[in-house]
Amino acid sequence: MITTVGGLIVGIIAMFAYNYLVMLVDRVVNKMESRTMEFMDLLNEPAQK
Repeated sequence: MITTVGGLIVGIIAMFAYNYLVMLVDRVVNKMESRTMEFMDLLNEPAQK
């Protein structure tokens, strides 16, 4: 019974840590996509004379 409780505690903590890290990675990916699109828009602008 004690090992079951210990396993659940460790598992729940690991689940929250995993979800937190996934959230951080998603933020970085979204920032990279946004900046990439801005850069691509800059490259596609017509040249000024």
